[in-house]
Amino acid sequence: MAAASKLAEAAGRSGLLVECNNKKGLGVTLRGTRRKRARVSGFRARMATPGGKKVLQARRKKGRKILVPAAVPKRKM
Repeated sequence: MAAASKLAEAAGRSGLLVECNNKKGLGVTLRGTRRKRARVSGFRARMATPGGKKVLQARRKKGRKILVPAAVPKRKM
């Protein structure tokens, strides 16, 4: 209710108060999952489309050790 009283106080002094994007905190943001990453940018997803095949071809031509980042297992810390 502190915000409401602050608004009422400020509204009394001036004609109008517009407060935008007032966030309480960041909190925990939703991160991606390995399954989603593999489905979107995995090897089989790349091979399924002509554009994806071009991506793999370009990475092979460039000499990339890792063709698709989704295939790399997550390191344990």
